[in-house]
Amino acid sequence: MANLVSFPVIQTANDFVLDPTSGTGTFLNSFYQILNYHGNKDHVNLLNQIWGNDISHFPAILSVINLYKQKIKNQTDNFPRVTRDDYFNLEPNMKVVFPDSNNYKNQIQQQIPLFNAIASNFPFIQQEDIPNDVLTTFFREKFEAKQKAFLKDRSFKINERSDYFTYCIYNSIRFLKKDGFLSAITSNAWLGKEYGFQFKKFMLDNFHIKYIIRSNAEHWFSDSKVSTIFSVLQHGQSTESTKFVTINFKLAETFNQDNILIQLKEVEDFYTDIDNCNNPKHSGWKNDTTFHNLYHKTDNSISVSIVSKEQLENSLVEQKNWDTFFISADLLEKFDQQLIQLYPNIFTAFRGERTGWNEMFVVSSKEVLTSGIENIFLIPYVKSPTELKALGFGGNYKNYLFVCSLPLGKLKTNYPGAYKWIQRFENKKNKNGSKTIQETCKGHKPFWYSLRPKQANIVTAINPFERFFFSFSEKPFTIDQRLIAITVKSKSDVELIAALLNSIVTFLTVEMRGTSRNLGALDLNANYIKTLLVLNPALLTVNSIKEIKKSFQPLKTRKIKPIFEEVKQPDRINFDKTVLKAFGINESILTSLYQLLSTAVRNRVTMKER
Repeated sequence: MANLVSFPVIQTANDFVLDPTSGTGTFLNSFYQILNYHGNKDHVNLLNQIWGNDISHFPAILSVINLYKQKIKNQTDNFPRVTRDDYFNLEPNMKVVFPDSNNYKNQIQQQIPLFNAIASNFPFIQQEDIPNDVLTTFFREKFEAKQKAFLKDRSFKINERSDYFTYCIYNSIRFLKKDGFLSAITSNAWLGKEYGFQFKKFMLDNFHIKYIIRSNAEHWFSDSKVSTIFSVLQHGQSTESTKFVTINFKLAETFNQDNILIQLKEVEDFYTDIDNCNNPKHSGWKNDTTFHNLYHKTDNSISVSIVSKEQLENSLVEQKNWDTFFISADLLEKFDQQLIQLYPNIFTAFRGERTGWNEMFVVSSKEVLTSGIENIFLIPYVKSPTELKALGFGGNYKNYLFVCSLPLGKLKTNYPGAYKWIQRFENKKNKNGSKTIQETCKGHKPFWYSLRPKQANIVTAINPFERFFFSFSEKPFTIDQRLIAITVKSKSDVELIAALLNSIVTFLTVEMRGTSRNLGALDLNANYIKTLLVLNPALLTVNSIKEIKKSFQPLKTRKIKPIFEEVKQPDRINFDKTVLKAFGINESILTSLYQLLSTAVRNRVTMKER
């Protein structure tokens, strides 16, 4: 893995290279082998060119030992350039002290140079452990005058949800020579997350994004709970396109594990192959039959999607998930004229209710029969995505939400069922006995036992897995926070909007817009739904609307199936063909759309097994 990540950033045998979070030295050893491969055989010079740093003492020592081991029989006149510090404490040209290899009593001073290349697997740190305020202050001093990505309304701000690796990449630009290269392993979250737009803006302003590479064959770090990719960047402005590369093979099974020279030659051939994927004279590649900018190696081991810088820049305005670019920059271009954002004119979107005390506020249908709570205080409530068996539902709810805004005195006189229910809980404490329900819910208005829930017509899961659905009811209901709600405005047709949301076009958009988690679920939120592009109902004729609703009827009542089975159902196929036809889209594309969606979902949900 380290050789694959490092190879494209080291251009010559004389390059100075850095891993600023080097751990035990995996990348430093890779640098050594690659520089050696390029012709630099001088152990002393290599130790001078290879720099590492780690904040922890023991890993830094191991980095030193592992570099020495490259030629342990040689008496060296140099000490490995491994420092121990916080990366953000280092400065270019800062003088650092190393032991004198010839006399341990002496020390030598060395300036930190600018580097031709930086490569690293930057640390994955939990959001709550990242010192965002400290790092924002640090970069304000370094970047405020020249980095537009962080300037908004004349103030400097780094998105507080940024992952730690983004700060490491921001810092790395200070240590890179002009035209120098940076290769970094990161999570894939920035491709689609909100903070990623600022990160993308920074990269486009300062780098040519040469490659973004993912694997569909294996999870590169089995002990990590995030999906990983790596990116190769070149410092400086460029109009060149970016290659989004998908690897369909396991690294250990493809690259030679016994001979490092053979392996590095194979890695070099890998990048040469990618660079020539769209060369018509290169017989080893074929153009995709659906997407003109997508190329496949003839043995299907690699796919490359070529995306122009203009398309990347436009994607920031359109808030596109770059994950879609692994398939095509124009994934939904065939529908561009028919798509529209339905929020906020047609519907509103929001996340479900957090009650603060489910035991009291969520009342099961069985409890409704025995509690005596009056019906006016009970609103239909969907607690879990598993309750949504079909696209159409209503009247058979497993739970209800207790909603009451009347004072206790009035309840005691007129609504004894609700009054007794409240009395039952008012002095109950939480599991650790630290707070009562009244203390926990004191922010509720007008009383601690009051809720003001929003109600919805349409609902979907916040983390869909294999099932895609937008279940709906003409009668509004409330939902749990594990779901996303859509409320269709009064003058709009709820069933028609639900039908369009359940089309293959929307499912494909959702899959490509969401971010994949390591365990296979798709990570969505209400903001994604707000920006979701849906087939425009205003373009439909009265007759087309009738045909769509008619073909939608069988889907409303039957069980929702995993997408791999769903796309094989005759009623589903008929429905999607009817929708495409209604919008003037050639129905022959449907098979390709089903294949594209099924492949994307299968790759996502089976990644944990690989």
